[in-house]
Amino acid sequence: MFLGIIVIMGLLLFAAAVMDLKSRQISRGFIVVLTLVSLTSIFVRVDYGIWNAVGGALIGICAVGLSMLSREQIGRGDGLVIAALGIALGFRECLATVCLASMIMALISIAVLLLKKGNRKTRLPFIPALFMGYVTCVLI
Repeated sequence: MFLGIIVIMGLLLFAAAVMDLKSRQISRGFIVVLTLVSLTSIFVRVDYGIWNAVGGALIGICAVGLSMLSREQIGRGDGLVIAALGIALGFRECLATVCLASMIMALISIAVLLLKKGNRKTRLPFIPALFMGYVTCVLI
């Protein structure tokens, strides 16, 4: 059952990545659906506790706080998606996913700068990298 939730979360995250690439925004309704699906994982996982879900969600809430402090340099929707992902994955897996996504974005940013396709103020979508990090963490 949990494997099904992981697959559904992956499909929803892929759809969010496509939305982020096209419009640079994630709708609130979509974030609510993603959160509801991730909440079901609390009841399905055997080795999972409420504190693990809270810890995972706190990673995303910290990203939302950074978004507010940086005046939306980091997208608030990105933080909400990370929070929903954290509920399903838990603290360690969510942290690993976000770290992998950050490394992927660092490599993409370096490529953008070296190829002169943008400058240091160029805004890049984060959800596609988060999807790649999610897939990598789930497969490992």
